[in-house]
Amino acid sequence: MQNFKHILVYAGTEQPETAVSRATTLALENKARLTLMDVVKPLPRALGMMTDVAKPDELEKLVAADRRRKLLYIAAEFSDTAVPLDVVVAIGDPATEITRQVVNDDHDLVVKTADGFSAAGRLFGSVAKSLLRPCPCPVWLLKPEIHGEFDQVLAAIDVESEDKTHTVLNRQILELAYSIAQRDNAQLHVVAAWQLWMEDSMRRHAGDDAVDSIRKDHEAKVHKTLDELLQAPFADAHDIRVHLRHGSPASVIRSIADEVEADLLVMGTVCRTGVAGFLIGNTAETVIPDATCSLLALKPDGFVSPVEMSGVILTEQDEPLPLL
Repeated sequence: MQNFKHILVYAGTEQPETAVSRATTLALENKARLTLMDVVKPLPRALGMMTDVAKPDELEKLVAADRRRKLLYIAAEFSDTAVPLDVVVAIGDPATEITRQVVNDDHDLVVKTADGFSAAGRLFGSVAKSLLRPCPCPVWLLKPEIHGEFDQVLAAIDVESEDKTHTVLNRQILELAYSIAQRDNAQLHVVAAWQLWMEDSMRRHAGDDAVDSIRKDHEAKVHKTLDELLQAPFADAHDIRVHLRHGSPASVIRSIADEVEADLLVMGTVCRTGVAGFLIGNTAETVIPDATCSLLALKPDGFVSPVEMSGVILTEQDEPLPLL
């Protein structure tokens, strides 16, 4: 398991115990610190004008104090583990405040219980979706009913990117997924997709023979990239099942996740680094809303959170940004 040193648990969910339990185990194994966090959303302006009990900011502080007591109660349940544990309550937008806490206190992992299936069949709600965009460290979203070890771990990598940043990210995804599978005695699957750019259009203009030759060369290159990624420390790991399929990355990942009944998906979420406007890639944007398993999402080295750049982030109500 990656050597995490300061883990943040977002406990502002209906069933935070799943996240706290998993994070506590990780903290013990890594000799890490643990922080439990909750965020109080600002009081709606209309409600604040209607109440004579207290001013809006006073009411928010009262709610924050109540949330802090609840966090302390949860922390007490894990006090016998000897894990250094703090509690933090902020007021504001949850994704913004969680990211700000990560940046300010140098957390290297965020653990959160997923919101649970909605009427639309979505596992990850607005907080999870918003958090995945700006948070600079890995975010681990756990299905509420997960109460033990994983059985099928799926690592999704990009074998068509040639830049060093994506190569390093692929390696980090594999190493983290491998360590989790080893720890939980789970089956590790690796999924990768490849496709020839504008293949149909090229066939119409260049003919099948020319395109078939290009496609064969491209497929060979992809296989070589995958083989190189699966070298040490994975070369001797005979229990890894590799799924290399032709097709769009999002479709292939979703198909394999269903096929192997994955209960944890480990993948990257960023297609460009260092630019606040490009925070989540097309593949992640398409896969995550339909995910039915737990998710561990990683950012590449060099990612700069917009919280670090300007102190503000985009919310779901903002104008959507162009994606790569």
